[in-house]
Amino acid sequence: MAKIRAAVIGVGNCASSLVQGVAYYRSANDNSGGLMHWDLGGYEPSDVEFVLAFDIDQRKVGVDLAQAIFAKPNCTAVFSEVPDSGVTVRMGAVLDGMADHMAAMPADRSFVKADAAEPTKAEIVQALRDSGAEVMVNFLPVGSEDAVRFYMECALEAGVGVVNCMPVFIASDPEWEARFKARGLPIIGDDIKAQFGATIVHRALTNLMRQRGVRMERTYQLNTGGNTDFLNMMDRGRLMSKKISKTEAVQSVMAERLADENIHVGPSDYVPWLNDNKLCFLRLEGALFGNVPMNIEVRLSVEDSPNSAGVVIDAIRCCKLALNRGRGGAVIGPSAFFCKHPPVQFTDDEAERMTNAFIDQESHPAGMQGLIIAAGQGIRMREVARSKPLALVNGVPLIERVITAAHRAGVTRFVVVTGYEGRRLEIFLSGLAERLSIPIGTVRNFAWKGANGLSVAAAEPHLDDRFVLMMADHLVDPTIIADLMRAPAAPDEVILAVDRRLDNPLVDLEDVTRVAVDGEGRIKAIAKLMVEHDAYDTGVFLATKTLVRAIRDDVEAGGGGGLSDGMRRLAAQGLARAYDIGDRFWLDVDDSAAHGHAEQLCA
Repeated sequence: MAKIRAAVIGVGNCASSLVQGVAYYRSANDNSGGLMHWDLGGYEPSDVEFVLAFDIDQRKVGVDLAQAIFAKPNCTAVFSEVPDSGVTVRMGAVLDGMADHMAAMPADRSFVKADAAEPTKAEIVQALRDSGAEVMVNFLPVGSEDAVRFYMECALEAGVGVVNCMPVFIASDPEWEARFKARGLPIIGDDIKAQFGATIVHRALTNLMRQRGVRMERTYQLNTGGNTDFLNMMDRGRLMSKKISKTEAVQSVMAERLADENIHVGPSDYVPWLNDNKLCFLRLEGALFGNVPMNIEVRLSVEDSPNSAGVVIDAIRCCKLALNRGRGGAVIGPSAFFCKHPPVQFTDDEAERMTNAFIDQESHPAGMQGLIIAAGQGIRMREVARSKPLALVNGVPLIERVITAAHRAGVTRFVVVTGYEGRRLEIFLSGLAERLSIPIGTVRNFAWKGANGLSVAAAEPHLDDRFVLMMADHLVDPTIIADLMRAPAAPDEVILAVDRRLDNPLVDLEDVTRVAVDGEGRIKAIAKLMVEHDAYDTGVFLATKTLVRAIRDDVEAGGGGGLSDGMRRLAAQGLARAYDIGDRFWLDVDDSAAHGHAEQLCA
């Protein structure tokens, strides 16, 4: 495989362990321990190549990266020799990256700001481009809010993916995440978990209590250490995002959230002689069967920086896979598995499964494309679910049933148009894509209050010349989709699957779209509440971009731009045909009554 060209922001203890680890596994060629994945999507640990590094310390700037990682104030374990890298550490932008109190601390323990001029944004962007960096790894100190955002702007402009190891919320901030998605750049974040650290152990014990029916009542996590991370965090004003990140990582796996006064998670004190060793003290109190009390206390001692590097090396490789696959935005599974504050939390078991599915996923398989409309508000389903596509049908979200049925029929990749509750649905779909190893892209229709045809038009730049069009709330027999995909069609023709059973008891006569078909199977008319009709619209189409053009023509002519409006225009041109589904199952799950039918029929 080709190398993964990585840029490092902050050459501290974490960077030291990461660089040492790449050298260690290159020379040892040992996959027997210390790694979650030796081969990750074809990339081994030694395939990471460091091409650029920034720091602000006098003892590191201007020095080869192989020597800089051992310079003061770094104090982590030395476990591997590192040959010269040929990469000279450059002066970085300081901004709020150095807390004021650090200047008063002993030099061997703190930062010594270099005299070199700080680079401009343009200079950093150019350096990223010149180095050929593909993935930027952020190791800036906790509390460096402005500095992190500065470097994220640089990554976006330079066109590199990001692994955000720090608790400044980028991947988990919808606005930032949307910017990475728009640029087609992946980001994994935020705030890297350790391989076997305080947070992962705390989460595991909390999850175990939940699984075993033990009610959690109180818990704390106290951490002490002697590296620059703990020294930096003596300024409690820099800890807000860190405490949120660590606390939410634990709260997210509880059966019920604890009140703020009953949970404390965060740094406790700085003990210089501990160096990079981190001591964690955990206590969990709860109630067993019969409300009988219990508690457990744990003391964990780990070398802090190698503990995180074992996760970062996988995050870098997952970020590279996402780049290879053209995936932009937050990479949901790996972010949840590797980070404390991802865009969406999952249990560690689920996050691991999603990550492994992401790693094994093939890139853009050939086959038919599916377009799913999921932008509407679904008011008639509000008593069942806030978001209709996410309404559970016997424990499975409605849109997941639609996607899996279409996939069984031979649809290999999907575009889903979102709108109302769009962010929530997009997060779910990102996780579903990784869990099922199915490419699922999303497009936001900001005019979601308008006609459904506007969602088709919004997806036009992402559509193949021919695709299957489906509704997020229509359950159908997969053989209908499979047969429709095989139906012969003229180049500009659109075929609609119709139900000719006018006495179908599952059809809502007040809401269904009615279709009139001639003797040759061509659609003559289509509309709701139409008196003269001989079929019902099932919501499944074998479509072409001529449908998009017909919808746009209708809007330009002053029409509503609905799917039926577009189909009427195509029917007038002889380009709309019906396909009879026979006696096979379909159901429009549009209200609570239909939802009840769905639960009975999908049992």
